[in-house]
Amino acid sequence: MPSPFTLVTELVNMVDEETEIRQFRSHAPEGCYGEIIKLGPNQRKEASSRKFYQREADSFGPSVLKIFVGGRDTGRVLTPHHFICYSKIVFQLDGNEELIITAVRDASFFLYRLKGLRFLMGRNNCEGMPEEEID
Repeated sequence: MPSPFTLVTELVNMVDEETEIRQFRSHAPEGCYGEIIKLGPNQRKEASSRKFYQREADSFGPSVLKIFVGGRDTGRVLTPHHFICYSKIVFQLDGNEELIITAVRDASFFLYRLKGLRFLMGRNNCEGMPEEEID
């Protein structure tokens, strides 16, 4: 669990299946993952913004975060940098059952991202902020 003064990124799964974010390091064998975040159907979760970035720096090798929906690799990836840049990342399916990842850069109030101070601003501080699609 992140400390009260950790920057957090809100992860939102709007898919009707479990979504997993698995850290894959470049020097690890295929199928061997580091940290794994599981999001149940339609679940929200806060994750430390710096966790993956710090683990990448500590291992002296690049890593990507592979996205799995219902146990299947979607072919979509995030980088640890996405967790630093965005305060909210949303996973959803389009009409063709392809994963769409949108995110919100929270430029309104930096202290909102500190886990211990979120109660001051409310949890929906991202409402009305423009969303960007992550390729």
